[in-house]
Amino acid sequence: MQIATILLVLTSMCVGSEASAAMAVHRNDTVSRISTARSTSNSGKTPEKDIRTQCDSGSFELVHSQERPNIYYLRGVCSGLYKNTHDPRCSFLDLSMCYINDRGNMVAQRFGNFYDSCTDCTLYAASGSNMLACTCARGPGTGGGTQITGVQLDDLLYVKNGFLSCYGYTNFECPYLDVPY
Repeated sequence: MQIATILLVLTSMCVGSEASAAMAVHRNDTVSRISTARSTSNSGKTPEKDIRTQCDSGSFELVHSQERPNIYYLRGVCSGLYKNTHDPRCSFLDLSMCYINDRGNMVAQRFGNFYDSCTDCTLYAASGSNMLACTCARGPGTGGGTQITGVQLDDLLYVKNGFLSCYGYTNFECPYLDVPY
């Protein structure tokens, strides 16, 4: 219920923002950053494309790993295959490879493992942007407890050869129904 309460605040604070970070004030007067950083690790070999133009945002969902506890993947269908640029590909991306929990704030960082200290994540779309909100631990140096924080996925994630990607990292194509992931 707290996540639903804060979604409007998160959305209004970061949709269309050109800043590197937006701030959200929560119902309990805690403040968290909303990361809007962009990864820049393309070696120049394969074009990186915007997920807003290359992916069907209605196809995005959080999928719990069947083999790795506490790991969720972002699943999406995107175009941009090698030579058939309009053909779709379904892929999974482990978002813990893209974000870290920094004292209760989800921040873009390669190999961040934010799932180690964040729970109850929710994926949603707001005003044309793809958002992720989670409840994250603030840590002992910030008074402990948890707070709801979020990131605008469109500003960091991109499509590379039809795969959802961040920092040059991609996971795998969506498996067949009988294959564990």
